[in-house]
Amino acid sequence: MAHGSIQPVPEGSIAAQGFAGQSFQGTNGMNATGMSAAGAVGKGVVQLTLDDLDPKQNSLTARLANRASGWSSLRLAILLAILIPLAVFGYFQNRQTTSMNRIQKALSMWDDRNAISELKQVEQRSGLSAQTAFLRARAYRHLGDDIAFAQFSAIAKQLGYSEEKLKAERMLRETHLGVVPDIDRATAELMALPDGELEEIGPSVIYGLLGKLQFETVEMFLQFWIKQDPKTPWVDFFRGMLALSGRDAKAATELLENCAKNHPGFVPVYRQLASAYLLSRDNERAVIALKRFLKSNPDDLDAQSAMVTALFNQDLGDEVIAFVEPLIESGKATIEMKTNLARAYAAKEQYKKVVDVLSGVAALWPEDVRIANQLSQAHQALGGDAEADRFAKIADAGQADLQSVDGRLARLMSGTDKQAQQHYELGHILLHKQSRDDGVHWLNSALSIDESFLPAHEDMVVYFTRINRPDLAARHQRYINLRRGVQ
Repeated sequence: MAHGSIQPVPEGSIAAQGFAGQSFQGTNGMNATGMSAAGAVGKGVVQLTLDDLDPKQNSLTARLANRASGWSSLRLAILLAILIPLAVFGYFQNRQTTSMNRIQKALSMWDDRNAISELKQVEQRSGLSAQTAFLRARAYRHLGDDIAFAQFSAIAKQLGYSEEKLKAERMLRETHLGVVPDIDRATAELMALPDGELEEIGPSVIYGLLGKLQFETVEMFLQFWIKQDPKTPWVDFFRGMLALSGRDAKAATELLENCAKNHPGFVPVYRQLASAYLLSRDNERAVIALKRFLKSNPDDLDAQSAMVTALFNQDLGDEVIAFVEPLIESGKATIEMKTNLARAYAAKEQYKKVVDVLSGVAALWPEDVRIANQLSQAHQALGGDAEADRFAKIADAGQADLQSVDGRLARLMSGTDKQAQQHYELGHILLHKQSRDDGVHWLNSALSIDESFLPAHEDMVVYFTRINRPDLAARHQRYINLRRGVQ
């Protein structure tokens, strides 16, 4: 045998079976076809198996391969038919869960307008449910919208929501308003609820206690609250409010800034913080705080009125005019807005507009010295001497009372005058003659000394009625009726 030659292997032999489909290479580097390995690769040699040489076997293999491919395609189609709906369901379920988490977070921060907006989106996607109706009712309770609160509470009940939880929401609202017969008992009942949420119970209890001027009980509840939940924003918030009521701008600012720093999403703090800044005449920061609050509560007239005051205090008359005129046209402008708008018009010598704006205010507060002075000057500039004289007399009569304010205030601040009557007299003069905010402060001070002092309650009824807050006026009127035995 020549060295390196290839001996043929009989078909069907063990050697043929063992090496079927393999190329052989001898010692001289030549394969079975007489080509070198490199040459074979270069020529793209196709290696064959015995199956390739059997037409029947080749046909069967092809059919089996096609059948396997068909089953694979079918299995893939079935798998996709199962997975796609699951993926879609999972997407919408995750979207729903994410939305509900955002809603719950917004409600916990009393960012109620954003919570309602998110709830409406959920309802557009999935329809109104018992849960979304209940959460809407809670948001409207926070906002003090009793009509919407009652409507969505009724809807939640119709859709099968827990009657016990709906009853608790109603009790929270009544406690907040101070209309429960016994606030201590109501507090105990709320705290005993199996699913009671301190973050919801606490604000209603504190607001109810403040309405009844039970300041010692307020502090006791706040101490209990901070022990139960050291991270709550409400304790600093309410203590800041109490500092504001005592005209302690420094303490109020520190407490409220700490609350805002630790809980930047807590919406109510920005309104109180603005009041603290206004009290310390920091109008620029008051505007910043009010803008943040109005971002979440764009229709809040009280905050809008404070914004106008802060702008006017910075001599931004044009901004005051741009802000208030649309509210005048819509009939939403408050008395303080109109007063500041008139002052901005007067600075521009637009006296006809001063008269137009303040005539209605003067009819509501005929004894207000500032308004009478503005109208007297405007009528005089327009040549209306008779009207100018009439308002001048009102201003002069009121000015006599205002001359006693500084002396009264000094005695009250020094602690010389400690009776409710003396606090009431100062509050009454300020409310009717000069400053409603200051007047309300001293009327509340009188009630903190003697909550049964009816003249102060009567003035509060006048104030809240004239600023179109019948709910708050009703609280004081109920107390008056109770003390006088009127049903």
